[in-house]
Amino acid sequence: MASAAAEQESAGFPKTQKESPIRIWRRLMAYLGKYRFWVAVAWAGIIGSNILAVSVPYILRDVVDVGIARQESAYMLSAGLLVVGLGLIRGVTAFLGRFFGERLSHYVSYDIRNEIYDKVQRQSFTYHDSAQVGTIITRAISDVNEIQRYFNYGLMDGMNVLLLLLGVVVIMLATSPLLAVFAFLPLAPLALYSSRFVMRVHPRWKKVMDRMQALSNHIQENALGAEVVRVFAREPHEIERFHKENQNLYEEQLDFITQWITFLPTSAALAATSTGMVLLVGGILESQGLANITVGLIVTFNAYVLLLAQPLRFSGFMILLTTQAVASGERVFEVLDAPESVVNSRGAKKASIRGRVRFDNVSTRYDNSSHPVLKNVSIDAKPGEVVAIIGLTGSGKTTIANLIPRFYDVTSGRVTIDGVDVREFDLDNLRGQIGIVMQQSLLFNATIDENIAYGKPDATREEIIEAAKSANAHDFISEFPDGYLTEVGERGVTLSGGQKQRVAIARALLIDPRILILDDATSSVDTNTEHLIQQALERIMQGRTTFVIAQRMSTILKADQIIVLRDGEIIQQGTHDTLLHDGGLYEEIYKLQLEEQERVRREAIIAGIIQIPLEERRSTQKFRDLIDRLAGKYSP
Repeated sequence: MASAAAEQESAGFPKTQKESPIRIWRRLMAYLGKYRFWVAVAWAGIIGSNILAVSVPYILRDVVDVGIARQESAYMLSAGLLVVGLGLIRGVTAFLGRFFGERLSHYVSYDIRNEIYDKVQRQSFTYHDSAQVGTIITRAISDVNEIQRYFNYGLMDGMNVLLLLLGVVVIMLATSPLLAVFAFLPLAPLALYSSRFVMRVHPRWKKVMDRMQALSNHIQENALGAEVVRVFAREPHEIERFHKENQNLYEEQLDFITQWITFLPTSAALAATSTGMVLLVGGILESQGLANITVGLIVTFNAYVLLLAQPLRFSGFMILLTTQAVASGERVFEVLDAPESVVNSRGAKKASIRGRVRFDNVSTRYDNSSHPVLKNVSIDAKPGEVVAIIGLTGSGKTTIANLIPRFYDVTSGRVTIDGVDVREFDLDNLRGQIGIVMQQSLLFNATIDENIAYGKPDATREEIIEAAKSANAHDFISEFPDGYLTEVGERGVTLSGGQKQRVAIARALLIDPRILILDDATSSVDTNTEHLIQQALERIMQGRTTFVIAQRMSTILKADQIIVLRDGEIIQQGTHDTLLHDGGLYEEIYKLQLEEQERVRREAIIAGIIQIPLEERRSTQKFRDLIDRLAGKYSP
């Protein structure tokens, strides 16, 4: 069984000092602070209900000793009417306690879920690199549900139980201390047993929630990887894995329930013993005429013991809910207490940027890693320039791109835009002026126009259409029956890879960014689609500072500077021609990969698979001469 610390670390949460259950409970109770009025109304209803509840047995003493013993029917009638009236009033107060207690529990769960969601939204990429999605979902839903259940039943009903116990104990001691002592004798071991019960069930419930979290992570991972599972026919393996994890959850739940169930009969037996003590001792004292014990008093004490029996039996459930809430609160606070590594600095600047980006001797490493991802990187990109970044897998290309919008922070050195350190910018202001198109662009389960307008929700339909035209997306969008109102499905499943990329390009273009980052945006599409996307990218790169990562040679050829990375360091820097002349890694990459890509693309042009506009063919004399030679090669 993994320890709590190991579970926390594996879920992506940093190790923090473990808080005591009392401290966690106090933090949970603090959520009631903003609802003081409703708390007062709910507790007033609970207090009123308990006062009325303890009043009825006291009336029964006089009914027996006066009404029945003296046969005064008028007194019995008035006492009966009084009991009925008190019952009606108690119904009203009980309603107030329950109704507002229910509302309070949902207020609290509403606030906690909002806090969790807000916290996750503010977290940097470092946090999301390690935190598992299923873990966050479990804590935002299942754990918060347990907390809500505690505030609804454990806290409010627990308050009801405590007040009822206090009221009954005070009245019994005030009425007959001797008989009260005998009635309370069986309750002392019950209190000791209850405290030990809490110590046993708290860690067990924590294990149950950890197992539930593991199961949620498995389901989430399997749903996202459904295609891979089917391709390799691993359904039996995944089913077996799920069965094992489900079996672990079942065993932990069974162990927990076993502990809880043993508490119920024990508490009921002790409560019954208390009733027996009242009848036995009270009967002896009454028959001997001692301690002013009367038959009515014995009946009253028996009624009070019965009133105690219900709260005592419920105390196990109350302890259970409290334990569950504290364990769930501990897991929720692990999310809420996770440090935010990328935040706005004090006095963060909001300004329009022109687009000059500089990396000044930048080094950076990811959390929990001693190996730097980037080492002493220096780049100077002037407004309107195109900077291509290439290198082998794991060389740090994407990390450079992620430092510009400050998805991560540098370890040393600095990244500046227009001479201002990106750490001094307001994050929303900075990222609102940077457009990003990734290799696998995520589309939300919404309409096409909602996805395009995601970065600019107030965009007009005309602006959306213009962005789509610039991204070569308008034509295929118009072919859908619902046009721009077409639902794309989860992660854009109804669109092809090329269509999704062009919608993503339109989304980036709509915000009119001063800096554009293209992260392998055309590597996963066919040649013809790649050409359409490339045309769109060339249009939107004009007048913007553009960082291009691992693009096809047609883009790299035109780049103002090319950065070649290896193991996080810049080993070559210059234009295409100078780097080819210098040889080295750039020439190796060109010959191994990019040269072949360009050959296929040129042959596709000659074969008529893709069409190149005349003005584009004439833009580069060297490229035009190459096409002429290829045309001669393919002539009949």
